[in-house]
This record gives sequence, structure tokens and C-alpha cells, in this order.
Amino acid sequence: MEILARVSHRSRNRRAVSFALLVMTAGWIAGTAISIAEEPPASEYQVKAAFLINFPKYADWPAEAFAGSNSPIVIVVLGETPVTEEIQKVIAGRTVNGRKIVLKRVATGEDSGVCQILFISAAEQRHSADTLAKLKDASILTVGESDDFLESGGIINLARRDQRITLEVNLIAANKARIKVSSKLLSVATVVKSK
Repeated sequence: MEILARVSHRSRNRRAVSFALLVMTAGWIAGTAISIAEEPPASEYQVKAAFLINFPKYADWPAEAFAGSNSPIVIVVLGETPVTEEIQKVIAGRTVNGRKIVLKRVATGEDSGVCQILFISAAEQRHSADTLAKLKDASILTVGESDDFLESGGIINLARRDQRITLEVNLIAANKARIKVSSKLLSVATVVKSK
């Protein structure tokens, strides 16, 4: 039986999400002398890109998800979206746990190949259920941005709620993919589906 857990205090949740976004995007402005107050607000695409490049810090894949111990973490973006350009701007030289982050953009689900993170853009929403069905046994962290993404078997949904991007996590799908999601990430999620 699925349990749908929701955070009861919206203000506390918003503070937690805001803090998480601040922590995740801190890498963007590291080394600059500009204060947070002087920064223009991040766009929706910048926030989604920040989440995508920081998810490897909060997820653990089985060893067989990588070709070797120093293989890169591959993020594949499926479909046309400005998120691709935002990721490209910030991944140069970025590593997580000694692994370089590599970005690939593909037009169809069949082209996704071997990757650790697959972002299915809103442009590919109508194909997301088919794409997710084909990946059901793969250790790929699937990320989407549509209301039915978790129900279709996706692991993380970047949902737009109250003018913010919030995280929704499907632990059932994560367990099937043999991906461990950090409790730190779960603590800022607004919806966690689990057994």
C-alpha cells in the first residue's frame, strides 16, 4: 500500500526548500564577491539545472551503473528545454565523488543510452510513460517536470507549486532502480511516495 506523506507546515517546508536551493546553487557563485542579496533571482531553468547537477551528491547508484570506478556521471536531457544550456554553463570541471559530470542532449528515449540521470523535459511529457516503462529495470535516476511523472514510474519530479520548484520523490521507483536517495534530499521533498 502506498503512503502519501505531505509536510503539514507549509511555512517550515518553504524555508527548508529555500535553504536547499540556496545550498545547491551555492556552487554557482562560489568564488565571487557578489552577495546573495545582489544576485538576481534564479530562473526556473537555472533552479532545475542546479538540482540536476547536484542530485549525484544525494543519490547512490549500484556499482554496475558505471562502466568503471572513474567513469563520469552522465546526465541526459531528453527533449528541447533551456535547462540544457543552464547545465552546460555550470558543469565545466565539476566532479562529484571523483567523477566528472557529462551532459548529453537527445531527441528520443531510444537515444538516451547509458546514463545515471535522465531528465525528461516537458516537451517529451507525452512520451514519458513509454520511456519510463523501457527503463524500469535500469539504475537510472529519472527526473521529470509533469504532474503525472511519479505515477508513471519516475523517481523525482521537479514540480512548479506556488511560484516555486519543489521536489516530489517516488521511493518505490528509486528502490526498483536500486538507487538510494539521501534523507537530506527527502527532508526537503513535498511529496514522498513509499510503501
